[in-house]
Amino acid sequence: MTLQQIEVPDSVKKIDYHEGAEHLIDTANEAIEAFMLADQTVIENFVTCDFHLLDQALTWVEEQHLLAGNRFCEWGAGFGVGAMLAAMRGMEAVGIEIEPRLVQEANAVAQSLGNSAHVYCGSLVPRGVEGLAEIANEVRNVDTEEDDTYDEIGLNVDDFDLFFAFPWPGEHGFFEHIFDARASTGALLMTYRGREGINLVRKV
Repeated sequence: MTLQQIEVPDSVKKIDYHEGAEHLIDTANEAIEAFMLADQTVIENFVTCDFHLLDQALTWVEEQHLLAGNRFCEWGAGFGVGAMLAAMRGMEAVGIEIEPRLVQEANAVAQSLGNSAHVYCGSLVPRGVEGLAEIANEVRNVDTEEDDTYDEIGLNVDDFDLFFAFPWPGEHGFFEHIFDARASTGALLMTYRGREGINLVRKV
C-alpha cells in the first residue's frame, strides 16, 4: 500500500453545515424514506450514512486545502447524496451505483434540486485491477466482470481527486485496493465507518 493516513479531528463535528446542505439532506432523506416504504423488494446492502457528518468532513477537507483538483466520485452511491454535496461546492461530481432503482431515484432527487451531480448505473470496479478476485469474494453486491462504467462517464479513475464510499465492515480493504491500484498520486479516499466516523487516506 502507498496510502497515507490523514487524521480527521473530532472537532469536524462542530463545523457549520454548508449553505443549502441541510435542505439537500432533508430532501434526500424524505425521498429515501418514501422509496423504502413504497418498494416491496428490500435492497439489503442499502444503508445510509451520516450525511451531516459527511458534509462537515467535506468542508474540513476544503479548509485544510487537501484537494489536488476538483473531481469527485462516490462509489456505491445509493441516492448520490455525497456526490450532490460535492457538486453543491462546485465540484465536478459523479456517483456509481450498481442498483438501477437507486440510480433512478438519485438522479431524480438531483434534478429536483437543480444539482449537477449525476449517478451512473454500473460497477465501480475498473477493468484489470490485479489481485482483486480474492478480495472481491468477501464483498457483497459488487461486480468485477461488468463493462467499465468509467467509459460511460468519460473519465478514468485517475482523473478523480476525491472518492467517497461507505463500506460494510470488512470491506475497507477492497475499496483501498482499487484506490491504491488506480487513483492518481495525491488523490484522497474518504470512507464513512459508522461509529468510528470519517476515515481519510491519500495516495502517495
